[in-house]
Formats: sequence, C-alpha cells, structure tokens
Amino acid sequence: MNALLASRTARPIQVEFGLSEADCVVLTELTQSAADDGWMLISELVGCLGWEKSRLSHQLSRMEKRGLVVRKEYADDRRTALVAATYEGRSVIAEATPRQAEEVRRLFLDHLSPAQVVLLTEIAERIIEEVRAASETP
Repeated sequence: MNALLASRTARPIQVEFGLSEADCVVLTELTQSAADDGWMLISELVGCLGWEKSRLSHQLSRMEKRGLVVRKEYADDRRTALVAATYEGRSVIAEATPRQAEEVRRLFLDHLSPAQVVLLTEIAERIIEEVRAASETP
C-alpha cells in the first residue's frame, strides 16, 4: 500500500514540479529540520532520513546540479559537511507540498471515515514509537 501510494502521489509532483520522491523527502526535511540559518549536518540528515550515507550523497549531487541544494565544508570538522536548500529548492517544495497533500487526500484519506483516520493515526504512531525504540537499543 505504501509503495503504491508513494508512486501514485509522486507522479503529479514529478510532472508538475520536476521533483522526484527523493527530492521531496530531502527538501522537506531540510526546510523543516535545519537550523535557523538553514544549514544541516549531512550526518544529521542521514539519521533523519534513515538512508545510507552514499545514497544521500548521490541524491544531494543530483539536487545540487539542479540548483535545489548547496553543500559546504563544516568549519569545525573538515571530514563532514553541511547542506541547505537553496532559494529555488525552498520555493519549489513550498509550491509542491500542497499539491502532494491534495493527492494524498484524494487517493487515501477521502476513502476513510473519521474514525478510521483516528485509528490509523494511533496505529502509525505506535509503530513509529516501537521502531524508534528498537533502533536505539544495541
């Protein structure tokens, strides 16, 4: 279900805004979780997304070529780097987000009763809680 919904909701965003599902995930995380100055350690972004470092590196390279993000060395430790969404990246995700929410609503939420939405939310929160707890234990 998740894969089907993700691919169906991603299609209009790709066509209308030129953003892949991965672009959206990265830009959303950067615009919501970055520091006040807009920068985020790449290692923190890896942790937030749950991706392998190499996957994120390749994704950021593609996005950087398209002007959606910018990277720079971290002054305190040259072995790591910072990343931020550019003005263009922030603008396009701000435009795409309502359209993506519309697709999720149309394909998913509109087919559930209010009680089902509440139950689904409770189930999802419980699973997220357990997965996070399991990943914190050795």
